[in-house]
Amino acid sequence: MVEADASKHKDAYSGRKAESTRNPHGAKPARRAKELSALCPEERVLEQWRRAEGCPVSDESKVQFQVLARENTHRLADVRLWTEHHEKSSKKVQDTGVIFLEFFFDGSPADYKDEEEVFTKAFEQMIEGQLQERRIQEFRQKFAARRRGGQSSRSRSAGAGDEDSCEGGGEAAMDDEGDWKDYLKKPVPATNLSVRSLREAGCMLTFLVVQTSLSVSACEVLGQITFQEHFPIDGKEQELAKCDKPMPRWAQAMFAVAAVLSVVTVFAWWQVMRQALFPDSPPSPLP
Repeated sequence: MVEADASKHKDAYSGRKAESTRNPHGAKPARRAKELSALCPEERVLEQWRRAEGCPVSDESKVQFQVLARENTHRLADVRLWTEHHEKSSKKVQDTGVIFLEFFFDGSPADYKDEEEVFTKAFEQMIEGQLQERRIQEFRQKFAARRRGGQSSRSRSAGAGDEDSCEGGGEAAMDDEGDWKDYLKKPVPATNLSVRSLREAGCMLTFLVVQTSLSVSACEVLGQITFQEHFPIDGKEQELAKCDKPMPRWAQAMFAVAAVLSVVTVFAWWQVMRQALFPDSPPSPLP
């Protein structure tokens, strides 16, 4: 009997995927930038991943981090710290230089039985490709900012008639040029990606979990894409994109029930307070 019920529940959830609806539990994080800025880069990124645990990943990352293996498309459902390697007070990342993460995808390891390298290779290519694409985007943004800065400094120099304005514009242009050269000289951050194992997770929804280790810089970039509210860029908070996924039906029903109970509670308290304030008035009929 129990096996039949479990099979019935499994069939009911078999067609559902993580990207079909948004997570109704989108709690806003407590922003304590000063505390994070006091930590070294390794500890800061690790702490940011700890604070992101339980929050829904961005809708963009669900598509960006999809893995195409064989004829299957596995979309990202969640990313979490691999807690076996990172306890709540652990700071071993300073010694190892890597952070251990678990990537949850729609699917099951049974889809690649005896051929895990097919999925593993596709996953590695996807991660490397996304990090490279992020680097290209950053390059374009820096280059566009440099061009805007150069044009504004030239316009200020051309429109100013005094010598001080010309000197100020020249100094600003030199600063922009120096920042640009420093950016170009920065080495490409190492990924140090290593897929340790695959496992299955979930109860009704089945997930294919990839257990990995990556460099601290790669983990920060991945966090900036998946958990925008927890990972600022260059110290500046990201502007969060609005979620366009529909709210799940059970959440809509829960909100409706909560609204009805709130109305009933307010009405009951009003009756109690009215009797206390106006004891001689007759009770009003129930609607």
